Amino acid sequence: MSIKGIYQGYALQLVDDKGRVAIPSSLRATLVARNPAGIDPKDASTVVIGMHESDPCLIGYDAGFAERLHTDLAERARAHAGADGAPRAQILRSGMAAEALAFDASGRFIMPGFPRKRVKIGKYAFFYGMGDHFEIWDPATLVACDTAAGVMKDAVRYFMEERGEVL
Repeated sequence: MSIKGIYQGYALQLVDDKGRVAIPSSLRATLVARNPAGIDPKDASTVVIGMHESDPCLIGYDAGFAERLHTDLAERARAHAGADGAPRAQILRSGMAAEALAFDASGRFIMPGFPRKRVKIGKYAFFYGMGDHFEIWDPATLVACDTAAGVMKDAVRYFMEERGEVL
């Protein structure tokens, strides 16, 4: 399988009251190129939004990555099988909590309510490319997270300050 681009870039996006938010153009271009549903950015396409396995953020990715993620998780579940030989279901449960969502030509999609609430995304969402997927953070949660990189924290502080917002 050929991978067409990597997810790189970052941006702070406004989230409206209904949970609509736009995928930043740098990430959206990669998503469209990697999405097996089509490569025409004028067509509505699909993004998979899921919960991060260990950090308090969401992850976004294309359908091809979803297949690879499932394969990786299933291998891990088998590698950590219980005494009875059954694969460890918890690994699949935590990694496959995701939903495929349509986005329009501007990259707007409606972030599902439960995941958004679980990771405390409110008025703003900070998108950050991670190569094979991207993360979506609540700015205050990102700054408080011990496992988040300093450059991410500095970037979100910069963008919030630029908008006159206080963390």
